[in-house]
Amino acid sequence: MNNGVTLREYTGLKDKNGKEIFEGDIVRENYDGESEDGVVIFRDGSFNVRFKPEEELLIGCDSEETEIIGNIYENPELLEETA
Repeated sequence: MNNGVTLREYTGLKDKNGKEIFEGDIVRENYDGESEDGVVIFRDGSFNVRFKPEEELLIGCDSEETEIIGNIYENPELLEETA
């Protein structure tokens, strides 16, 4: 963050509401009637959603089931809820 501005990398994907998904976004993945929240990260040349330290999923598999609920900079309290 510099002078109140945070630069974030665009994943090239949009969530189910048409919002652009960026690295650092906190997203809710819905599948099989259940949902799980995670953070969008860039690692090993691809964007992933980290749900727990040991659980990641390549983003884009089902981005139409993904919803942005915040980001790690403006909504850090959401990270506590996903831990």
